[in-house]
Amino acid sequence: MPIKFRWSSKEYISIAFMLFGACGLFQVFFIFVAQYFLGVGNHLIVILIPIGATIALFFGVIIIFESFAQVEKRKILKTQFSKSKQNLSKIQKFLYFPIVRPLIITFPIFTIIFFSTYGICYVFLNNIMSFLIAENLATLISLLLANFIEKKYAKIQRF
Repeated sequence: MPIKFRWSSKEYISIAFMLFGACGLFQVFFIFVAQYFLGVGNHLIVILIPIGATIALFFGVIIIFESFAQVEKRKILKTQFSKSKQNLSKIQKFLYFPIVRPLIITFPIFTIIFFSTYGICYVFLNNIMSFLIAENLATLISLLLANFIEKKYAKIQRF
């Protein structure tokens, strides 16, 4: 049975706010890049599209977070009586921290897809349409990646 967090409970609301804030700060970076480096001058596009992308990225990060929690729960149940873990380096502790791991997966994929799509679309379209297509396509692929991780890594079957 998959783990389903109640994100509105007082135990998990702080984790949800941290993940949402990280997604929001990530999109603020893209607003800055679009406004000053890519030359997208339409303020409506530059602000409204990243708000929707923030919500979608947050949803994807939550899916990945729950998937990793499910796998960790299975590992703990299987190795409950085994010896304790070996010492990990500080970078490994940071990379395996439950809040950081979904962000490390989602953000580079989004960035690579965004800039490659923007570069391809900029050849054929203007910079506003290129930004619009690149932001939406990168968000969509990030959500598909989160769904793939949930299905293949955590093997969670919903409905």
